Amino acid sequence: MPVQLPSEPTKPNTDLSSKSILLYSVPKAGKCLGGGTILYDPQTGCPRTLADMIERRDGDVHTMAPAGVIRRATPADYIRNPADQLYRLTTQTGRVIEATGNHPLLTREGWKPLSDLEPNDRVAVVAEYPGLFGGCNTNRHWMKILAYLIADGSLGASSPLFTKSDPVVMEDFQQAVEAVGADFSELTSSAGVPAARIKGRRGDRNNVLGFLRKVGLDGVRSGEKFIPDFVFTAKRSRLALFLGCLFTCDGSVERHRVSYSSKSIRLVRQVQHLLLRFGIVSVIRDRYIDGKLYGAELYVAAKADILRFIDNIPLVGEKAVRAEQLRRALYNIRAAETQLDRPGAVLFDRIRCIEPLGVEPVYDLEVAGTHNFVANDFIVHNSTFASRFPDALFFECEPGLSELEVYKVPTYTWEDLLEACRLVGAGKHEFQTIVIDTVDNAFKYCSEYVCKKHGVEYEGDLDHGKGWAFVKNEWHRVLTKLASLPYGLILISHATEKEVKTRTGPYTRVQPSLPDRARHVVLGLVDMILYCDTAQRKDEAGNVVVERVIRTKPHPTYEAGDRTGRLPEVMPLDYGAFVEAFTRSE
Repeated sequence: MPVQLPSEPTKPNTDLSSKSILLYSVPKAGKCLGGGTILYDPQTGCPRTLADMIERRDGDVHTMAPAGVIRRATPADYIRNPADQLYRLTTQTGRVIEATGNHPLLTREGWKPLSDLEPNDRVAVVAEYPGLFGGCNTNRHWMKILAYLIADGSLGASSPLFTKSDPVVMEDFQQAVEAVGADFSELTSSAGVPAARIKGRRGDRNNVLGFLRKVGLDGVRSGEKFIPDFVFTAKRSRLALFLGCLFTCDGSVERHRVSYSSKSIRLVRQVQHLLLRFGIVSVIRDRYIDGKLYGAELYVAAKADILRFIDNIPLVGEKAVRAEQLRRALYNIRAAETQLDRPGAVLFDRIRCIEPLGVEPVYDLEVAGTHNFVANDFIVHNSTFASRFPDALFFECEPGLSELEVYKVPTYTWEDLLEACRLVGAGKHEFQTIVIDTVDNAFKYCSEYVCKKHGVEYEGDLDHGKGWAFVKNEWHRVLTKLASLPYGLILISHATEKEVKTRTGPYTRVQPSLPDRARHVVLGLVDMILYCDTAQRKDEAGNVVVERVIRTKPHPTYEAGDRTGRLPEVMPLDYGAFVEAFTRSE
């Protein structure tokens, strides 16, 4: 076709599928949780805070594998990040998690950052922990005493006091006290209810009081009660016994449901988690008295969950009788269902509210393979900004991408990458965006390939700079071919700091971690260089808010650029905001 001069100017191209982008940042930018987030050791069942795991850099986690299977995983990295803005998400069942706006959670439509979620959206939480029972075989009498005193005990006096009107329950408690070598005196409380005050046998110390001190419950008030960590490590039968005694005292068996209430909200949340180990889903609601928050109530209302509770949690006394009556009734009537969306071990829980919190230190884990983990009984994920691009195909040059979130091609050699390029170039697919994650590793594979081809170990082993010339030509050839294809191209790199010396003194510059010789080739090819960073601002109340942002314009202290000229200098690290800015009319 003969060359012709244009008759009209080219219109600005707002199609992302024709753009090449270099995206780099510090690891896990923008995807973090609060330090108080609870995770449970998959082997022992013991709870640990995320901050403690990061500090010690050890501990396994639960992860969701394909088909929704909850299994054990060992984190590949433990990440402490700078302080960031946190938000509290609360669900219909009363689950709570504190996370940054960009932290992804699993929905029916896939992984979405918290900032994209709204009330009534559904997010994935755990409905059952298969086999999450420890090996702790604490004496059953101690487990009974502990549960009874947590529920209906007064722990603030010099000796513990247990109050209960059900004579069967009172006798069960007294027998347990005698079995551990302690004694008690019977009395009547100020409300006219039978009570038992625990004391040491003549000449002996009060070993029940000593036990409470050991587990941190001595002197604890009603609103501060909690379940000690060792209970979470109990074997199945001991844990069932403990929960049965709790519900026997503070629980209620009604016509269509089983409930549990306490002034201690922390205690109620712990009970909710422990029920999940038996596959029992429950709902938590705040309790108010005279308009003031008094505590929380947990209830089990779905028919299947009520039956699981009755089958697994042994109640005592009158409530045991009511439980069997409820079981018989459930076979003939429909229980009040809670409209819960529960496929297997996962529950898609409706969001009740999302509230902004303050700026606090935040933490994250990296789990290779599945790239997600369970925290506060939520399934949370380490997805990437690049995964939001339309119909993305990842060239996985380092382990860690989730099969559940993205399409990927394992490319752990340059030959793998060449074959993946060939398949993409053939066009027999529906992908619109190609993502190389990370381009740093891709360049390493390129160098290894060229050296192997020429029978040397290092590029410098070839005379007169031929080694680097061969690598550069191969690197440039493949990237140019990829960039010319009718698809978007995203190159992901990590950030590194470089000291720059000038006549006025040195300064630090942030740039992609690619070697300079590879970086210059990439910079000459891409349409945008996006640096993911943090920025601080003050809200209307004067509080400092830390936000994750994308920097798009050149600056002495970091590398960035936008040849399209369509992006603002600084913008939120949010795919929706990025697309809106790019496609906005000039």
